[in-house]
Amino acid sequence: MKKIILEMSERKIPICMGEGLLQSFNPSKYVKNKDVLIITNTTVGKLYLNRTKKLFSKFKVNSLVLPDGEKYKNTNILNKIYDFLVKNHYDRSLTIVALGGGVIGDMTAFAADTYMRGVSLIHIPTTLLSQVDSSIGGKCGINHTLGKNLIGSFKHPELVLIDPKVLKSLPQREFLAGMAEVIKYGLIRNKIFFNFLNNNHRKIYKFDSACITKMITTCVQTKSQIVKEDELEGGIRALLNFGHTFGHAIEASKNYKGILHGEAVSIGMNIAAAISADQNFLTDEQYCEIEDMILRLGLPTMIPKNVTPSNIMKHLGHDKKKLSGKNRFILLKNIGAAFITDKLENKYLKDLSKNFIS
Repeated sequence: MKKIILEMSERKIPICMGEGLLQSFNPSKYVKNKDVLIITNTTVGKLYLNRTKKLFSKFKVNSLVLPDGEKYKNTNILNKIYDFLVKNHYDRSLTIVALGGGVIGDMTAFAADTYMRGVSLIHIPTTLLSQVDSSIGGKCGINHTLGKNLIGSFKHPELVLIDPKVLKSLPQREFLAGMAEVIKYGLIRNKIFFNFLNNNHRKIYKFDSACITKMITTCVQTKSQIVKEDELEGGIRALLNFGHTFGHAIEASKNYKGILHGEAVSIGMNIAAAISADQNFLTDEQYCEIEDMILRLGLPTMIPKNVTPSNIMKHLGHDKKKLSGKNRFILLKNIGAAFITDKLENKYLKDLSKNFIS
């Protein structure tokens, strides 16, 4: 087992990683009282709910199974969580376990943060995207019809438990979508890691255990360091949104249907890299290297044809990263080095987006 400590200003959060931990880990020291509620979805529940119940068998365990999908990350489903908590008379001694991917993690953490002004939380992420990104750093929330993650807060868990073995049960499309967030770390912070992904993409496809473990570990270490430097996204942490400004607008334009978050982010990263080259921060050769990497890992680079530039601009207008009415974009000045700008005009963005509609 590998243990990475996310050091925050007021506490330290353990991130425990290792194959088979979902069967062998002892979570007792991270549970405050007798009541444990596992929240999962229909897909993950069939695979791992019973196993997770056994992991917490020393406690009084209950479970809540929600529908699966980004389109359910809304107030209606959030209220179902609150209803379940209230009807079961749970108090502030409860520990909630988020068992699932980014949607379950975000929504469960938000419920844990807001129910009775806060109960304890444990993350057990079961997708690549949630293991390398969304379960770390405390950001949580739900979507609004006008934009993604517009309603949210920060909720840090008592523990993040990562078992790479569960990724073998992921559909290939879901696994590849998670690779978008993996590539992101190489692009914004670590060119050596970007080269590692380039050189090992075949091993990644074949789910080479050592390669996957190294990949996840590097991502977790990178995100932990960034979050340590900027807990509340007031500065450098915004770099983690590389590809997400256009990505979130694409997701919202599709009503969160037919496209996975990671797929939208991969398109957004390609567009952000293209803007970086167009603005002479990257060379054309560097942009081609980035686009080739995205394609090599089986991810999309073009906006779906049923999404219009007007749709994109509408949802960019509701992006949660806006400040003083201006969209903020994360661009690259090199592979492994990112920066924030608010200097891109709407007409430029709309005209450019036309070039990326398939």
